[in-house]
Amino acid sequence: MKLEILSFADAGDISKERLVLKARADIDVGEYAVLRSMTGASGSKPTSGRKAAYWFPDVEVKAGDLVILYTKTGTRSTKALESGSTAYYFYWKKDGPQWGDGEYGAVLLEVADWQFKTP
Repeated sequence: MKLEILSFADAGDISKERLVLKARADIDVGEYAVLRSMTGASGSKPTSGRKAAYWFPDVEVKAGDLVILYTKTGTRSTKALESGSTAYYFYWKKDGPQWGDGEYGAVLLEVADWQFKTP
């Protein structure tokens, strides 16, 4: 996968909670989605069932760039980093923390194929 989860930062604190990801190659982050999933009995694997999801908008990022998904509401932005890469900030618009209790983990999906239809 060309996008990887690096860390959870400030888990449990809605004002700062965020998921930090890093691009391993030039990509369009709109080809990726994050699911919030309960973990299995061992705490190491996601479970099936209902998931909260965030599908990133179409934004081209370069290898080495950071993709930061805040849980709270905010305005999408970018910031040039001293390393020469860029940080891209996205906001999930949730009212409460998603990661702080240890019962949930993040599943990162590369959305290679999909279909949309309305009734």
